[in-house]
Amino acid sequence: MKKYTHRSCWLMVLFAGLFFVLILPASKASGQTDPASNVNPEITAGITEAVNAFNASKFSESLQILANLYQKHKELAPPRIVMAQWFAKAEFGDAVRATLEMATEETPEDPEAYLLLGEIAIRQRHLTAGELLLQKAREKLTRYTVNPERKKIMESSYLRNMVILSEARNRWTAMEDAINKKIQLDGESPVLLRQKGVAFFQQQKDNEAKALFVRADRLEANAEQKGLPADAAMSQLYLLRGDRNNARKSLADALAKNPKSKEVLLLSIQMNLHDDKVEEAQRLLQKLLAEDPKSEAVKRLRATIALYLNDYAGAERLFQEMVTADPNDHQAVNGLALALCEQNNRDKLRRAAEYAQNNTARFPDNSEYAGTLGWVLLKDNQTEEATQALRQSAASGQVSAAVAYYFASLARQTGKTDEAKKLLEAAVSSTSPFAKRRDAVKLLRELNR
Repeated sequence: MKKYTHRSCWLMVLFAGLFFVLILPASKASGQTDPASNVNPEITAGITEAVNAFNASKFSESLQILANLYQKHKELAPPRIVMAQWFAKAEFGDAVRATLEMATEETPEDPEAYLLLGEIAIRQRHLTAGELLLQKAREKLTRYTVNPERKKIMESSYLRNMVILSEARNRWTAMEDAINKKIQLDGESPVLLRQKGVAFFQQQKDNEAKALFVRADRLEANAEQKGLPADAAMSQLYLLRGDRNNARKSLADALAKNPKSKEVLLLSIQMNLHDDKVEEAQRLLQKLLAEDPKSEAVKRLRATIALYLNDYAGAERLFQEMVTADPNDHQAVNGLALALCEQNNRDKLRRAAEYAQNNTARFPDNSEYAGTLGWVLLKDNQTEEATQALRQSAASGQVSAAVAYYFASLARQTGKTDEAKKLLEAAVSSTSPFAKRRDAVKLLRELNR
């Protein structure tokens, strides 16, 4: 049986406090400002007793206490709902769904179990099941009258999940409708405005979408945590549409208006890498370092750009720091192997092979890591083994631009010039960034002479 730490007990008590605020009806007495004074003392005592039993892993006892309380106070959430939420807080994932399933049997007219089961299904991408559960919840909600405040919370949850479902189903008008209803219920928020902007953009209402993103920015002008600025958000949507010209223009506008935004700088660096403007990416990286010098994500980006600029010693140092800090950081291991194998050093080439082989053994279905192993082996003139690794990389049917370059280098070494040209053409025509793009362009020119 899982034992609870002091922290997990504290979480339970905190959750019980949230329980009071969220699902109990407001007191009709006037002039009361203390939230605790709005709670029936019998309910307070019962919830406290149930929490203590739960923290002691006496789940049946906790459930019985909640059930007794619910019999007297139907305005509360049903006992299984409360238990499911507590199980979720305690990270008892398997118990959550089972408890919710029992809730639909024990309190079949209460909407919340259907809502929560629907949300779980949607988040697991079981969209049809999620939609049917939400429809059931909607039916129950229309008949629920016991606690108006709780009903409002459940209606808000229903609409939030309908927004998520509609976006997943590409039902943009339905998404817009759900957002409008949620705004009516809960009021405007930057999150809702940005979601509505996405729905508008997908309906080809670009100007209206931009206006909503700008409005969201203004709403959180003084907030400590802010969303992606309007122009940057538009840039990402244009990328999804395949409109790279407008994506570049919008991102340039975002950078001009938000020159110190870490998010905008990061997106701008990525855009420049896609466009093979590595030196510009490096320049922006220096600005990003000034804003966020200790970020692991920025260090990873520094190491990646070092690979692009053939600064293999610099890339090795940065990737080695990441691997030393976390030997299970397989992406850093992959980068370290790539940096080591390029330095014309037998010891480093041996280490590169070890790193690449270990990564491939741990992640046999990862085509990128198999491709790296193939490249390392090719650098070591192990042609037969390199061929096998590259074929493993291509087994999924999708050959990345980097792997196409590796295959082209192998084909050239084995005298298959025409095959090498075709592979290089495929690599350089790809819109995906890869460290060997400039080498691929150079080799293709040589072969076409």
